[in-house]
Amino acid sequence: MSAFASPQMLIEALSVASAAAISYGSTNFDNMVVLSAYGARPGYHPSFVRLTFVLVCVTVLAVSLALARAADALPAESIRYLGLIPIGLGGYQLMQLITSQLGMNQAGRDDELIGEPRGPIGLYAYLGFATVLLANSSDSVSVLTPLFADLKPAFVPACFIAAMAVAILMSALAALLARHPISRSFLEKMAKWILPFLLIAIGALILTDRPADIFVG
Repeated sequence: MSAFASPQMLIEALSVASAAAISYGSTNFDNMVVLSAYGARPGYHPSFVRLTFVLVCVTVLAVSLALARAADALPAESIRYLGLIPIGLGGYQLMQLITSQLGMNQAGRDDELIGEPRGPIGLYAYLGFATVLLANSSDSVSVLTPLFADLKPAFVPACFIAAMAVAILMSALAALLARHPISRSFLEKMAKWILPFLLIAIGALILTDRPADIFVG
């Protein structure tokens, strides 16, 4: 409480909070695209999609803080292998779409693609969505970990609040994009095909990323 008593400490807190907000926002534009694509898919409730993104943000911040506290023990090279998760999910979704298309051509009119849920989806689908976002957040972890490594404990809450505010803003922007009449109809038609390729591309990007020194001190 008395940590922000002096104006200098307050300025310091604002500057590190701004750094956390910029770091989180700049490394999550690709997650915002994934978020809007999932938000446009039938069966996904927009509020649950946004909540999943915010919970993933909290997880990323907690992981970054934990790694910052044990910076010496972190195998930086192994972070990139998280890219296998979105590649696997993207490949699975793509195979589902291809087999459902082939099934439709043979069985006549199937009305709906098998790959799309017909009603509200279950918890497992949101867990899969959260896993994709987490796997795609390795760059956020790489940026936030050194930021937290030299941070005074009193400034940690300010950084968490700033990054979460950015996550809420980005989820609102993604929801707006998914709800817009023109982009909504495009995303509904194309998301089922765009998303698998997007996930595979994101995974490949994470896999090819080779972090150098991501820790301070």
